[in-house]
Amino acid sequence: MLHFPDINTVGFQLGPITIHWYGLLEIISFVIATVWLIRRGRMAHWNWHKEHVVDLEFYVAVGAVLGGRVGYVLWYNLPYYLANPVKMLAIWDGGMSFHGGLLGVVIACWVFARLHQQHAFLPTLDFIAPAVPIGLGLGRLANFINDQLFGRVSGLPWAMVFPAGGPQPRQPSQLYEFLLEGVLLLLILAIYSRKARPAGAVGGMFVLFYGIFRFIAEYARQPDIQLGFVFGPYTMGQVLSVPMIILGPLVIWWAYKGGFSESPKSTLLAANN
Repeated sequence: MLHFPDINTVGFQLGPITIHWYGLLEIISFVIATVWLIRRGRMAHWNWHKEHVVDLEFYVAVGAVLGGRVGYVLWYNLPYYLANPVKMLAIWDGGMSFHGGLLGVVIACWVFARLHQQHAFLPTLDFIAPAVPIGLGLGRLANFINDQLFGRVSGLPWAMVFPAGGPQPRQPSQLYEFLLEGVLLLLILAIYSRKARPAGAVGGMFVLFYGIFRFIAEYARQPDIQLGFVFGPYTMGQVLSVPMIILGPLVIWWAYKGGFSESPKSTLLAANN
């Protein structure tokens, strides 16, 4: 059994300005993702200018925040927010849903593609998808530092006593998610997207593997206190991940069939180069 390390949740302070680790790691992830995407954008099969990458990151950031908040309100605590509608705007109090954030990112990429017609919608999703695990991984580390979203009670040797989780040792599920949704998902997508793929294939890979990894990690994660288990032994995170596990392979299959391209043959030839 391990004990939660004594970590100061304040990552940076300058006079009256205080930035906690969660905010600091999100800023760092945004910078890393932007720099990496600018470098990847120079690849022949991507061909993204730096200015467009920065614009896209702005759209994605706005979409993720708005979508994440709306998703949390709708799926995780709707009765509370219906009774306290003003609290819907209190993002600083916490409460974000990845699945809602993902929908927000999809909408943001659609809007971006409509305004920047040299970048089609699906290739835009494919371009941004490999960078998403950077924010996911560092976000899970921030959850660990903040003593939140810990796992279920466990007798495993590496189970940890979290201050907010009571005296019983719990699984460090935040670290599981850091490794699965952050490190492993990043490696899969970075390697897969190094070569040209049919439009929609990279995004489909993201949807599939995130759904799988999140579904697995939820077995170790403590269900949200206001919801508990929502469908038999399954959590809301698992229920929302099932459509991703189903949709991901369908999107990949359809992409390789040329279903998202006006000229399927040329797309598949490019994918095999």
